[in-house]
Amino acid sequence: QRITLEIVYEAIECAGYSLSQLKGSSTGVFVGQMSDDYRDIILRDLDCHPQYTGTGIARSILANRVSYVFDWKGPSISIDTACSSSLVALHLAVQSLRSGECNMAVVIGVNSILSPEVFSFLSSLRMISPNGRSRMWDIHADGYARGEGYAAVVIKTLERAIDDYDDVESIIRNTGVNQDGRSTGLTVPNAASQAELIKSTYEKCGLNCKIEEDRCQYF
Repeated sequence: QRITLEIVYEAIECAGYSLSQLKGSSTGVFVGQMSDDYRDIILRDLDCHPQYTGTGIARSILANRVSYVFDWKGPSISIDTACSSSLVALHLAVQSLRSGECNMAVVIGVNSILSPEVFSFLSSLRMISPNGRSRMWDIHADGYARGEGYAAVVIKTLERAIDDYDDVESIIRNTGVNQDGRSTGLTVPNAASQAELIKSTYEKCGLNCKIEEDRCQYF
């Protein structure tokens, strides 16, 4: 929660706003979080819990803490969809902006590696790469590597950003979410489902994956 507050402050500052300008606004907070390493550490000793352990380790409070500290009154949601958590958070933020639930949204992705438990669990499922490297789309891929990271972005509808004279760094054409359904295993990706998601999301934007100019140019 402490790190999340820090990076949100930095994101707001980089967007050219002061905290007083946004106080009481319908700004939404959407956080993607996968693991609970800090919680695992705290719960090792049930006799030494600080007074605010309950709120300090609750996933729901991760987003709510930001909304509380900065006095924002838009949706405040913590999301866990495993590896896709921060992108799904972005998707929900886009939907919230388009529906008018909030005027601005802060999208956050956080992950701290503080304990060995998750490594042990994932290793027992053979999900972790033995050499500690993620090789996406590579024939030599043998699992994924965990990493720490913290990031926050501020988004609005393009129309509102232009009206507010904001510095627009990029434009989100569209987003999409689906699920693999019954693949060969609970944690095994379904290539057909993922391909369909990419195709349908492109189509929503009026783009065609079969046209080279419409394809992703940078990843």
